[in-house]
Amino acid sequence: MSRLSLALVGLAAASLAACASSPERYSSYPASVPSTPPQTSGTATPVDIDVAGLIATDSGHQKVGNPYRVGSRTYRPQRDDRYDRTGIASWYGPNFHGRPTANGEVFDQYAMTAAHTTLPIPSIAEVTNLENGRSIIVRVNDRGPFVDDRIIDLSRAAATELDYVGSGLARVRVRYLGPAHPDAPPPQRNVRVAGAPPAAAPAMQPSSPATAQTVAAVENIPVRAGRDVTLQLGAFSDADNADRLVRRVAGAGEVWVEPGQSDHGPIYRVFFGRWADRSGADAARASLADWGVFGARIVALD
Repeated sequence: MSRLSLALVGLAAASLAACASSPERYSSYPASVPSTPPQTSGTATPVDIDVAGLIATDSGHQKVGNPYRVGSRTYRPQRDDRYDRTGIASWYGPNFHGRPTANGEVFDQYAMTAAHTTLPIPSIAEVTNLENGRSIIVRVNDRGPFVDDRIIDLSRAAATELDYVGSGLARVRVRYLGPAHPDAPPPQRNVRVAGAPPAAAPAMQPSSPATAQTVAAVENIPVRAGRDVTLQLGAFSDADNADRLVRRVAGAGEVWVEPGQSDHGPIYRVFFGRWADRSGADAARASLADWGVFGARIVALD
């Protein structure tokens, strides 16, 4: 059963909570995938390569596909050689390992591949984690993700190289490089585009990751008169998880961590912004969806 079929079944029973696949299978490639991961930690020094060898000279084998609908949203695949976007990335792995991708290849969670809702497949794309500067090259051979406004779904291996498997989401830049060869394997791990300049972050994006220590210092900023409410983005028992969330949204506005105690031990609450009333907080809560944050709570400032 394809990922799209699984998604539609899930929609019939509950709301869509994971990535799905394409509206159709385009071809069939006999292949096998490993049952265990390769011996790699995902921390090897990146190697610069000339991507010309990964790019096919002809795009006739690429499939664009017709518009399709998942849930309440319609997706319109298209060719866009200038595609260069920033947004939230997720990752997928065990549940789809060994199953067919949108173009009939076999999904291998340990290979450098990705799913995208609209890019032609197979494609080669560069993905940069804007939270830590890591950059990789992937083969786009699947459709997804169909959750919120996420723009790409990476394999477990690709997410490992970008160092966000633990957090689940990361703010990334996705750049289309060209058509992939029809029968070629995915790119190797730990490779990046040779001579490429650092990924330019959007104006609202932090120029460098904030650390838990520097953010914690914001806790003592006095609340100005009339600033009565804030958004609580999350509460974590692990300071590192709070730090990951802080780094993701640091470019969106004022964010800080307040450590405290709960019945189960230390707790680290992440707060964002200060407003005089709920209207400003509501608007900010809606805009945070673009940063991969959902379900923020409006709380009173002490």
